[in-house]
Amino acid sequence: MDTLWLIVRFVVSLAVVIGLIWGLARVKKRVSPKGAGTINLVSKVPVSKKGSLLLVEVGGKTMMLGATDTSITLLSVIETAADIEESKEDRRPVSLDSLLDEQLESVLALDPGLEYPDLEYPDYKEVASLHRPTGEGRLAGSVLSPTTWRQLTEVLREKTVRS
Repeated sequence: MDTLWLIVRFVVSLAVVIGLIWGLARVKKRVSPKGAGTINLVSKVPVSKKGSLLLVEVGGKTMMLGATDTSITLLSVIETAADIEESKEDRRPVSLDSLLDEQLESVLALDPGLEYPDLEYPDYKEVASLHRPTGEGRLAGSVLSPTTWRQLTEVLREKTVRS
């Protein structure tokens, strides 16, 4: 009978504690609405063992903070996409050849005495093939490629040896 009475008291006490936690959570939601002056941590990037970069939204502004064990420093206030209005006319595809020609003409306009030989632009397919992994056929460069896993283990070995 003593054990039964102890179990009943335990269950009732646990129900009261859970009910208090639930009630306080509801009251807190009503007292402090979400949108009123809240601070939102957008991202945190550790830079060292004791320091990190924080991206924080406060009152509609986005700020980058540097945080260490002893201090927090405002690094910059970042303009968001809503703050910056881009005109659609500025965003158009540009040919790389014409862009290089414009740059060369602007350099020649600064110093007309300079002589530049005729520049031959590389074939873009050749340049793209330089960055393409070779071997292993269709698996080259993918997660399923054994070469990718070998490269990863080499990088991890280097990092663990340096630490």
